[in-house]
Amino acid sequence: MKRVETYLPEDIAKRLSEQAESIGVKRSELIRDLLNDTQTSFNITPDDYNRAVVRVRKRCGNLLGRHQAESLVASVFTEFSGASLRAAKN
Repeated sequence: MKRVETYLPEDIAKRLSEQAESIGVKRSELIRDLLNDTQTSFNITPDDYNRAVVRVRKRCGNLLGRHQAESLVASVFTEFSGASLRAAKN
């Protein structure tokens, strides 16, 4: 297996750790599953992600900064993916 390193906002890393613990897997396994499993990832493309960030910012009257909106969207996608993964494991 090839090792890949990345940096995540602290809140996203914490959320991934919590999700992994709740379903009884290591965080690295959860991340691999999220990246590999098209059912879990909901086939979200980078364009889908960017459009969601723009929509969230517009709905908030652009009061959220780009980084805040990205963190929010990533957290929501992660929550949905985690729910799908938990359902698939049960």
